[in-house]
Amino acid sequence: MMNSPPADRRPTRRTRIVCISDTHNCTVKLPKGDVLIHAGDLTNQGSISELTKAIQWLEKADFEAKVVIAGNHDKALDPALSSDSSQHQALSPASKHFHDQSLPNPRECLSLFETHGPSITYLRHESVEIMLTHPKGPRTKFKVFGSPGTPGLGDKWAFGYERGVEDPNYVSRKEQEARVMTDGGGEAEGNDEIKTAEKIWSAIPPDTDILITHTPPYGHCDLGVVRGSDGETGDGKETETDTDQHLGCHSLLQRLSVVRPRLHVCGHVHRARGAERVRWSPCRDILDRGEDDSSSEMAWTVSATENWADPSPDPKSAKISLVDLTGRGRGEGSRRLDWDDDADAGEAGGRERRRGGGEGGREGRKETCVVNCAILASNYPHVGGKRFHKPVVVDLELPVCGEGGDDQEN
Repeated sequence: MMNSPPADRRPTRRTRIVCISDTHNCTVKLPKGDVLIHAGDLTNQGSISELTKAIQWLEKADFEAKVVIAGNHDKALDPALSSDSSQHQALSPASKHFHDQSLPNPRECLSLFETHGPSITYLRHESVEIMLTHPKGPRTKFKVFGSPGTPGLGDKWAFGYERGVEDPNYVSRKEQEARVMTDGGGEAEGNDEIKTAEKIWSAIPPDTDILITHTPPYGHCDLGVVRGSDGETGDGKETETDTDQHLGCHSLLQRLSVVRPRLHVCGHVHRARGAERVRWSPCRDILDRGEDDSSSEMAWTVSATENWADPSPDPKSAKISLVDLTGRGRGEGSRRLDWDDDADAGEAGGRERRRGGGEGGREGRKETCVVNCAILASNYPHVGGKRFHKPVVVDLELPVCGEGGDDQEN
């Protein structure tokens, strides 16, 4: 039974979302749900055979909607790394040691989703609205933006971009190119076309409900070690002396503070698997600038974070690892997500209504849940064998399909 909302509020209904990332050719048992999200790194070396198997596995999964993005390992899906591109021809010896293969045309790889995965929605720096219309489902809808962008330049990984200069992990393009040359590789052409963090993340629409990125935002679910796939340095091996540091993207965090989606699903940093509830507060200096500010682009600040305690962390347990954002659960962090597009939240909302523009209720977006759902728990060379995390299951209230709430339960 769905709670009856106030007359001026849009009705919502609980929707179960199963989140996975960084499967790297591994297939794991998936719990039941309404929506499946894969946040990248379906493959390990990005070959077309690996990609085909991953898509076929996802296609068999029983979910009404499946949303997938690529990751830095999924080279077959990156147009910049096709076999006839200048960047692929200029691979350094270090890169060829790991990625010495003939990558197919990206169009051929994208066609795999049509051939083997027609039920899958694949996103690359783009947005779409998903509507769940099955009679036995929640009959809800949400707007989702997905991007495979991963910080770091060079020829070894896919979908790389340059960090912003304000990022604590910023490395200049010149320095990164020098490292490639030191490894014996040539300077790749077309570097002027390399995307920057600001360009990529500014494309996230303000009305996004669910954000899917391969990289985590800086400071949230991103503690790991700097290796070849997680940063710009390192030999890709994990040692006992490695020290955790924040590896996420600072520019992504900045955009997150503007959009403030309900849910942000990511991966990339394996050992950072988990979830955080991020509480947002408006910036007083921005609020005081005057009546001409656009509230849809107003950045808020992080006022508090709450780490999620996995109620079932044992990979052998049949119980699900649930993040309950509906308030129906009893575990830690199970209260309802503080997110309401129709809310009247005081001064900022009043200013926007007086201007007669914007999106009316954006000031009700006071909380975002960030979920790093990396499946692979270990890193190369996987000493003692590969270790795995469980999928993260999120119960979330989403708007009901239909006009005027005619799809509400009785």
